[in-house]
Amino acid sequence: MNSEVINILTMAKVIQTAVAPVFLITGIAATLGVLSNRLARITDRARQLERKLNVSTDEDFNKSLTTELRALLKRSRCIHIAFSLSVLSALLVCAVVMCLFLSHIQSINLSVTIASCFVAAMALLICGFLSLLGEVFLATRSMRRGMIFADIDIND
Repeated sequence: MNSEVINILTMAKVIQTAVAPVFLITGIAATLGVLSNRLARITDRARQLERKLNVSTDEDFNKSLTTELRALLKRSRCIHIAFSLSVLSALLVCAVVMCLFLSHIQSINLSVTIASCFVAAMALLICGFLSLLGEVFLATRSMRRGMIFADIDIND
């Protein structure tokens, strides 16, 4: 068989190998969308509470608003951590794909680098999901305490 044909077939195998990490990047992108939406909702709620806090003179009401604002701050920190870890994970998966091609084109053995990047990407993704889980726990705890629904005027 012609060496050019073998080269094309080998490149096709590299592309096939690179497809799985690309699907992983798509999944991470979907996760980033979820995280962005959760952060947007937290931010909107915090702005709403800050507006109420600025106009209210009732000390007990202001204390409950401040408590809820603190809970929202904790939730936003968790989302920020999850977002950052997920983006870093996606970048490492991109590095895996890039190293696959470089390894083939330059005929360099990058298997340890590729494996290390992939394992690190998975570790970051796991930590990102754990941070998201922490945010969900904070949200449900706040809801159980009644902070989210306390002092809300339905006509707002």
